[in-house]
Amino acid sequence: MIHTTTIPRPVLGALCCLIVAVPFLVTTFPPITDLPQQSAQIRLFVETIQDPAASPYKIQWFTPYSLSYAILGACWALFGPKNAGRMAMLAIALLWVLAMHLTAYRRSRSPAAAVLGSLFVFNHIVYWGFYSFAVGWPVFLLWFSITTEQPEREVSAREAFKWVGAAILLYMSHVLWLVAGVAWLAVSSVVFRVPIRYLLYRFLYVAPLVVAVLIWYPMLTGSAMATPPLWGTTPLDRLHIFWLADAALGGLQGRVELIVLGAVCAWILLALWTNRANLGEMIDWELLLAAGVFFAFALLLPDKFMNTIRFGQRWVPAAMIMLVLGLPTPSVRPVVRQVAALALLTVFCAVTTSTWLLFERKELSGLEAALSALPASPRVLGLDTVRKSELIKGYPFLHFDYAIVNGTERIHKATEAEPLLTPVTHSGRWRLYRVSPSKQ
Repeated sequence: MIHTTTIPRPVLGALCCLIVAVPFLVTTFPPITDLPQQSAQIRLFVETIQDPAASPYKIQWFTPYSLSYAILGACWALFGPKNAGRMAMLAIALLWVLAMHLTAYRRSRSPAAAVLGSLFVFNHIVYWGFYSFAVGWPVFLLWFSITTEQPEREVSAREAFKWVGAAILLYMSHVLWLVAGVAWLAVSSVVFRVPIRYLLYRFLYVAPLVVAVLIWYPMLTGSAMATPPLWGTTPLDRLHIFWLADAALGGLQGRVELIVLGAVCAWILLALWTNRANLGEMIDWELLLAAGVFFAFALLLPDKFMNTIRFGQRWVPAAMIMLVLGLPTPSVRPVVRQVAALALLTVFCAVTTSTWLLFERKELSGLEAALSALPASPRVLGLDTVRKSELIKGYPFLHFDYAIVNGTERIHKATEAEPLLTPVTHSGRWRLYRVSPSKQ
């Protein structure tokens, strides 16, 4: 008799990493909007370090979003400027996968759920190139693991070091993740009735970082980042399946992401139905509460705040991952669950890979040759007159919407004659021009 065995967790984790890595490895320029700008930060950092007096920039060492630049800097050193952004985002994507599988292992959740959660690596956070926010998700899972451990009977230096270290990593990844971490700590402590003594110590561990944010935030409110909150959609609008699909994934044009989200929803419904007899015992309530917190963020927070776009939407991938991990998996043979989840992940990554390759071949044609023709360490102004892609959502070509031109009256007359440039100012040697969309 042939016995069907399950795929070991380490093998499943390795397969997920390999599948998720393929789109990044087979393309030179993945459709990540902020990839050039983020990579350029490393060059500016190096130039500033080498000659601080001559540089117009000042390095802000203690801003609460610096962790991703350590990864970008390492990739710059290992793979060179052209590949630094791509490889850094690949490293962050692999951290997502490994963190999900490790969370599932530590909490005795099905490895198939971690495979399914890997679908949400390819989300709008990655496509926009929100490196700092993206790197914060694995850090939050570390924070989640620490905050859900049974408290030690006596406060120890080991526990304090662990808590403070995790809080510092949250701060270094992104201020929003520190806020989310503190919010999770407060909500979970109340819901699960953490003794007041332990609760006080826990908040003392994160207090210095909260103070640092309170010192930093007023400086931000006085800058160009200070914009009022904007709600473009209501909480009711955000319950629509199209909004949820775009917020949970949000990278590819067409219906493929809607189909993927539908498959995940079918998985969840099948799991609830087949485990209905003892559902309460099979739910991880801490994971489910975390999913609820993130869904609440997604439904209630504005679409834009402090010049930060997709402010509410960015929490949906985390919510979906926590939901999938927290609920039981369908009550079928384990190997069937594993193969089904792997098949869905493989198909979605195959579609993603083919789309990225088509995007590179069709919509980035000539880019590599243009970059190769540049001299060393140039200053380049990129003008995007196409704006939208037929394959990728958002603005994957985003560079500059305006150009400032210094020239004589003859130069400005010639510039005004360009059909893609519209003058905004009309006098002086320096004038501002708006880049108009292509009419092709």
